Amino acid sequence: MTKSMIILIALEILLPFVFGIPFALSDKNVNGRKHFAVSSFACGQAVLYAVFQITTVYSILKNRTFPDALKLFVPAACAVFVISLSVSLICFRKRFTEIFRNRFEKISFWGILGFLIFVFMMVMSFLMTYTDGDDAYYVTTAAEAVSSDSMYAKDPYTGMGTISSFRYMSAPYPIWLAFLSRVSGIHATALAHTFFPWSMILLSFSVIFLLARNLFEGDHKKRGIFVFFSSVLVMFGDYSIYSPENFLLARSRQGKAALAAFILPFLVCLMISVSRQLSENGKITFRNLMLITVTGFAASLCSTIGGSLCFALVGACALCFAFAYKKIKYPLLMICMSLPALAFVLLYLVKR
Repeated sequence: MTKSMIILIALEILLPFVFGIPFALSDKNVNGRKHFAVSSFACGQAVLYAVFQITTVYSILKNRTFPDALKLFVPAACAVFVISLSVSLICFRKRFTEIFRNRFEKISFWGILGFLIFVFMMVMSFLMTYTDGDDAYYVTTAAEAVSSDSMYAKDPYTGMGTISSFRYMSAPYPIWLAFLSRVSGIHATALAHTFFPWSMILLSFSVIFLLARNLFEGDHKKRGIFVFFSSVLVMFGDYSIYSPENFLLARSRQGKAALAAFILPFLVCLMISVSRQLSENGKITFRNLMLITVTGFAASLCSTIGGSLCFALVGACALCFAFAYKKIKYPLLMICMSLPALAFVLLYLVKR
């Protein structure tokens, strides 16, 4: 069990952190160790989701088995890993040194309260396991992939052979759960109800922290107040089974939870950063343009409509930026960079 947990921590924390280092170092607004760590983690998880989405959907289209899909994903992930380390060491070595020379930032009283609520939710995610009707499909699909080495070849409700709708095959988030289960050796069902909740809570609060940094920059008190009240809203937001808070705390192993609690808020945070860049410098960095594409792919992994939602959000923001800053070039680039995510929506429309 100890070995399995070490593997999971490496895959869900250390690996995303390394993947996201170039994105964090290339952001000039990142100026502290906490900010650097959280930004690397959130950006890296989006990159990891994007790589998994592209390789897995390709394997599904080619009617390959689950082990074959992993044989394609692992080299692709290793390539991204090497590129991330190389770019970080070659291009941003001085920037890395500057960040770690800075002192630790102060934490306000409100920030401490918000952190305590975060810890409380992490603990309760272990003590109060929740099951949902959709688990009968998503968790069973993951367990079936591990046990039979197939992907979407059986009906999870009956166990009979079937041809699944491309609505599910174009957003293979359960296969991500199956991948973690296969590598760690923990059964997919146990993994879904123990590890996934705190993993998703950690991702969601990373985005909340980044939102606080983007909105209030160096004001520690305001950032702490934002984190505290966001934590309270999350903890008491279970007013409906369709709320993002419910998906985060009760249905975290489903792709819809990752989309609602992590991907879309992360994209909102990215749009705030883009708006600031256009206001201050009149342009958008290559880093943010790349993240727009990566986030669209990551959203497509979580849900069939994820890519279209990201495209709609980026398109609406691009239109607002074009009118607000009297610029056409960069808003058009934003739209172009979000177009690849629509490929999976088009695949669904063609193959359904």
